[in-house]
Amino acid sequence: MRYSISRYIGQSAALAICLLPALAFGQQNADAANPPAELGGASEKVQKTEEPQNVVIVTGVTRVTTKKNATFSINTMSAEDIQRVAPMSTADLLSNLPGIYAEGSTAGEASNNITVRGLPVVGGYRFAPQLIDGLPAYEEPEAPLMNNDVFIRDDLMTESIEAVKGGPGGILYSNGLGATVNHISRTGGDRLEGGYKIEYADYGFIRQDAFVSGPLNRNVTGAVGGFYRRSNGIRDTGYTADRGGQIRGNLVYTSDDRTLTARVDGLAINDRTAFYQNLPISVPRLSKSGTPSDPTVINQDTVQPLGIDFAHGTTASPNNRFFNMIGEYGTRTIDQADGIHPDFKMLTLKVTKDLESGLRLSAGARHTGGSNGFNAVFTGNDTNSATNFLNARFQNDVISPAHSAALSCNLTNAKLIGYFKIPSSNPCGAFANISRDDFVRNYAKVTGVAGAWLNDGSAVKPNDYLNFLIPFVARVEARSDILDLKAQKTFEAFGTHDLTMGVYGSRYTFDPNFQASLMVGESAANSRLADLKAVDASGKQVGPSLTRDSAILPGWFGFDSHVKADGRAAYFLDHWETMGGKLKIDGGVRWQEVKASVNRRDRDTSVDMTPAGVVVGSTQDTAADDAILVPGKPYLLNRKYHGLGWSLGANYSFSKPFAVYGLVSRAFRLPSLEDLNNLATATPPVVNGKPVEIEAIEHIRQYETGLRYLTREFGAAVAVFYNDFTPRSAVNVYKDLNSPSCATLGGVTQINSCPDVAQLYKRGVKNLGTEIELSWRPGFAEGLELKGSVLAQKPEIKGANYTFTQADRDSQGVITGYHYVQVSEDGRRPRRLAKLMANFMPSYDFKHATGVPLTVYGQYQYTGSRFSEATDTNVTLYPSYYVLNLGAQYQFSERLTGQLFVANATNQLSFTEGDPLFVDLTTPDGTRNRGVARPLFGRTFRVSLTYRF
Repeated sequence: MRYSISRYIGQSAALAICLLPALAFGQQNADAANPPAELGGASEKVQKTEEPQNVVIVTGVTRVTTKKNATFSINTMSAEDIQRVAPMSTADLLSNLPGIYAEGSTAGEASNNITVRGLPVVGGYRFAPQLIDGLPAYEEPEAPLMNNDVFIRDDLMTESIEAVKGGPGGILYSNGLGATVNHISRTGGDRLEGGYKIEYADYGFIRQDAFVSGPLNRNVTGAVGGFYRRSNGIRDTGYTADRGGQIRGNLVYTSDDRTLTARVDGLAINDRTAFYQNLPISVPRLSKSGTPSDPTVINQDTVQPLGIDFAHGTTASPNNRFFNMIGEYGTRTIDQADGIHPDFKMLTLKVTKDLESGLRLSAGARHTGGSNGFNAVFTGNDTNSATNFLNARFQNDVISPAHSAALSCNLTNAKLIGYFKIPSSNPCGAFANISRDDFVRNYAKVTGVAGAWLNDGSAVKPNDYLNFLIPFVARVEARSDILDLKAQKTFEAFGTHDLTMGVYGSRYTFDPNFQASLMVGESAANSRLADLKAVDASGKQVGPSLTRDSAILPGWFGFDSHVKADGRAAYFLDHWETMGGKLKIDGGVRWQEVKASVNRRDRDTSVDMTPAGVVVGSTQDTAADDAILVPGKPYLLNRKYHGLGWSLGANYSFSKPFAVYGLVSRAFRLPSLEDLNNLATATPPVVNGKPVEIEAIEHIRQYETGLRYLTREFGAAVAVFYNDFTPRSAVNVYKDLNSPSCATLGGVTQINSCPDVAQLYKRGVKNLGTEIELSWRPGFAEGLELKGSVLAQKPEIKGANYTFTQADRDSQGVITGYHYVQVSEDGRRPRRLAKLMANFMPSYDFKHATGVPLTVYGQYQYTGSRFSEATDTNVTLYPSYYVLNLGAQYQFSERLTGQLFVANATNQLSFTEGDPLFVDLTTPDGTRNRGVARPLFGRTFRVSLTYRF
């Protein structure tokens, strides 16, 4: 892959010019600034230390606390840690934290899924809100078509990240049910400092990061920085797949007496990243469908691609980059290269005031506003030879709809008019009750369907692979306003209490306009789009084309929604230190309410958009625009939801390096924007004329205990946890076969005459697990560091018991009766969750032994097997996999560092997720079964230079 670096010279110069005024101004004032002792309070920076037990945390606490003394589970990564693992995305970064599964970051740089400690994988960041400097980037972490990570881009301005799992995370922050992740920004210190980093990867990736920070005068410090990146894509799209960046900065004011601190932050992001989806796969022929007791187990060594390379292939290409969609707006051209496109601005203001009475008042306000574009093409599970694919189109898209129109005497139907002869006299009589075979034999003008490639008009060959491509195109307008007010007071009562009381308010809007379409494309490298036409025996087109610019359905399903929510909360947290500071107790309560209104219009109203002047059924016509789905009637929701949660934790320090802790908490999750937009909690369902009340709030009860032993040479953090997750209620409706009101005909129950039975159930999850973090710097081998983490867990579904009715049939397929089927998912492992995950990272610094300033390191990440779904049929188990990363850092000088990073060094080929495999879905030659799954990225190389001053 070729890539030009020349066009970035101008961008580099522009970035430098933007930062030069700050550099010069900071340098000018550095000499006049007060000594460090007088300026330290102006910065919110955490002081660095070589002693692990002294690492300070700011997330989940109301006063300065060390990691060792926390009463809850906390994981941290410094800026140096982040640079070493060279993450390509937020999800990739978070995968380095124990207990978080990020599905390999295989969707690209944004819009990935993560899950925490066995909580259900429902998409996005539902149980893991992302904070920037203690406030949500956007109030609601789960929003359809706008995952929470679209707001987050860690760069050189990132000082560290901290992840709190449960406990006070559910008290101090909204939606902190699983993990609350805080991305902490650099602020100015007492001296001028800065950095510039340029990074290049072997897939046409080049990125520049920069920051500068320092004092501006006696009372004010500042920091500004950001990044800009362009890339051809880690999968070979054939065009610029990723482009854009962000700039952010802050100013901090501290009064002379240090009783007043004010901080203002600004962030602007405008970025585009490719979204990668599942690819077609094939496996050896299945003999039976997988069951819970005997699942279909995928052997990684026997999986083969269907037309597209697993390591760097993708369905995206220059041939399908642009495509058209039709809707209420007319016709529009979509550029797939727009990808995931956040364009947001964020403004934050924080003020803290210490009063003479000892009361501390704090306020934090944040405004986030802008838009997110979602342009992604999903892959259908229909890959087949052109011969088989086109025959399926002939049967399903030509004969079936025309035959249905004939039976209903719809003589204006374009497919009936165009593809079949209509009798000149009494056509409705001729078509009445006509069989499919007789209809084709007596009236067909067509003999099949032919395809032509859209890019050059050449014919699709019989052995070419064709598949359905499903574009998801959306634009989301979103806004979030947050205000967090709190008062803190320290007093003595059997020790020292730091009491915090706060109120929290939020107002957020979410306006997505989403549309899907259905296109015909090629399963091959440099994938092409195909137009389809019905033809006669001579190959000549007959009647309307089946597609318009490759789209069978250029305006398919979707929605146009307007969601508004107002939230308010009150919380209380007491941090109590007693027994000479050895015992620390955190206890807190949070109450929260949200009032939501939704106006959603589904794309469910069919409109014929055949242009005026086009003769219906002619060769100038296309069947693709006969049934465009546009927004229909509005569906409304206006409801309030509220939840109450609490947490109690304690930490006891036996010695300077050693402490134990314990935690019990009950947190809640109010309905997300996904829930609200889907109207999942709109009104109680009505069964037999009676409303069935359902619980709309999710809860988790968490029990955890652990120990921490932290010294410079050896560190261990061991946690044992038990989570009991209760989701909102689900309603299963089935027929009461034993009711006397059921009618019978010929001794067979007429099931539609039987009353409904409403059965409430909750598909919860219980999980017992342990997290272990270890580090060792052996004194006998100076420069060697061994560190790693392990998560072992046993997530199980609970409470998912329900009933449905199933028909009894004789050998001819005639229904002879019905019976109940009792289903229980209890005890099964939820989808996409591994029992075991491990992360091991050894490193060696040669400088101690040889004087050479070179550090080499490796990273081994292991993920255990996962189920595709927790269902009764087609149960599929995807294999465990590992990823081996290698890296090296060389210190050219005190200020200049070079880095080499090789991701997936062994080119491991496996899958982070996939659909179930079906016995009846076979490859074109019938010798194997086909499916779709999302593979790991293949091996890549990255090099970077970082200059610090």
